[in-house]
Amino acid sequence: MAEKRKHQEIVELDLVVATRDNTAKLGYFVDDTVVNPGLGIPFYKTVLEGANYEEADWKDQACVRTSQIHWREDHSVSWLERHMEMTQGFIVLGKNPGLFVLGEPTHDREDLDEKNRKLPDPKRTKAYIIPAGMGLILKKGTWHDFPVSCGPPVSAFILNTEEVVEALASMPKASPMNHGDCFKLRLDDHWDFKMKFPDPRPFVQKHGLVPGPVAMALMGKEGYGAGMQRSEVKAGWGGGKKVHVIPVVNVEVFVPGCGGPSIQPHLQSVPELANRGWRDYGNRRGLQRLAKMFKELQIPATAVINSEAAKLDHVAKALKESGWECGAHGLNNSSGAAKMTRSEEQAYFKQTLDDLQQSCGARPKTWLTPQFSVTERTPEIAAESGIEAFLDFVDDDVPYYLTHEEGKRTLCLPYCMETNDISLCLTKHFDGRQYAQAIEDHVRQLAKEDGEKVVCLGMHTFIAGTPARALALTEVLGRLREVPGVCFTTAAEVASAIQKQ
Repeated sequence: MAEKRKHQEIVELDLVVATRDNTAKLGYFVDDTVVNPGLGIPFYKTVLEGANYEEADWKDQACVRTSQIHWREDHSVSWLERHMEMTQGFIVLGKNPGLFVLGEPTHDREDLDEKNRKLPDPKRTKAYIIPAGMGLILKKGTWHDFPVSCGPPVSAFILNTEEVVEALASMPKASPMNHGDCFKLRLDDHWDFKMKFPDPRPFVQKHGLVPGPVAMALMGKEGYGAGMQRSEVKAGWGGGKKVHVIPVVNVEVFVPGCGGPSIQPHLQSVPELANRGWRDYGNRRGLQRLAKMFKELQIPATAVINSEAAKLDHVAKALKESGWECGAHGLNNSSGAAKMTRSEEQAYFKQTLDDLQQSCGARPKTWLTPQFSVTERTPEIAAESGIEAFLDFVDDDVPYYLTHEEGKRTLCLPYCMETNDISLCLTKHFDGRQYAQAIEDHVRQLAKEDGEKVVCLGMHTFIAGTPARALALTEVLGRLREVPGVCFTTAAEVASAIQKQ
């Protein structure tokens, strides 16, 4: 699969568990199977011994050593090398597997010209996971890199030659080599694309190749996305107010037959009418009820909208009459970004924002990903797409910046899970009064504390917008307007206030 980054194509290698069959063109697989048994030493009565590996030999002086390889965040394949006069052996020791980037020999390929016989074939290069206790003796000409950790440290028993080891040790930094039997390429010198292997940690965990859980920083080093760094917002942005409450109205549609939040989850028949109708009620009546409520209370709000919902006439009409800020919430609430490539996710953002601009009249500057279904690139792509208020994280009461290592930045306004109507009404089964009281308690407590806080008050048209909850919600919001230090605002207004600092 391929994706674009820095105007350079990314070719992602297939990740596979190494076996005797799938490594046959690359080398001699080593496990507990005795290959070609029958060497036969007469006085070794209880021993089954195999013959030598065919064509496995070491040039000049053999070098036998062990090595321990630790985790690296960069999954790029920058170098590959081959040897034509000798073989190399790697045996994985201990309990943890190792990752080996291996490409089939090209030197004797009749379908390649002379130039390409001196290069690896990316179509025949894969990332092989060699389980602990197994290994591979490479055939001559096999393209390879040094083993890589799959998360926990991996130890390897390595058979090499002094010529290669001395040549590598004499280099002050990594560079191409064509010395003796060491032919090493910097791939960027020959290809206009970048080769990478997937993060092996989920793979080895899924296939039971590690003895215990593997820690996975799936959202970058700091947990805010690949290449993203958090920095704090300077105090003083709040204009004298301590708690900035942002009502966030989720306006959603669901792909028919794909389910969604349910008021009666036990109903599973197909076609299913009750839960789907309950969700549809939100856009047909709940949205209009919430819009009227906020207008009568003179409280602003931010709507985060599935772009497919905004194409419904009655939804578009209600949104235009509401006066709310229109934010983005993906295409629909049945599909998120979790399994997308970079190019797919970039297109997903663009289509959502383009469609909402056409439906609502302005391009959204606020984003909430449906179902929190993100990739590690989502915050970066949001920033590069012009999103100024990003709601996907839930880990604080204060706003903070997220800046990518290439300079793109967005403002995170944490989305509050404690006051969310799905959390309170569907998960905790609060009634309308309990739901409203939890919101009031949350905001009043923050008003007693120091510092400037934000509360993204997530609500859904089919939950908060029902008559059973709207009455108590109206009363609570009315009381909170009068609490000293509390104000109601939109995500865009908070972002603007912070940008003016």
